Amino acid sequence: MGSGGRRDSSEYVKITCEVFYDSTRRKNGVRPSSSDVFSKDMKVECAKAIRELPLGTKVILSVVETEKEGSRPFLYSSYRWPYEVVRS
Repeated sequence: MGSGGRRDSSEYVKITCEVFYDSTRRKNGVRPSSSDVFSKDMKVECAKAIRELPLGTKVILSVVETEKEGSRPFLYSSYRWPYEVVRS
């Protein structure tokens, strides 16, 4: 797990994620979808366009585990990167 900054491309993993309603934040969020790599409890920071897709939509994203000081670990995928919709 890194501390931010530039990362080597080998640190990123492609996983399937899903759009869900995050009741704690009262808006849509993105989380891993039955991934063997990351817990389904983790949240994914990604493009707003992905979070605006219909609930249950699955997308393939390149992610890396990270954390901000004082927060729990989460997954990051740049908003500039392409993504693939698997099912909507």
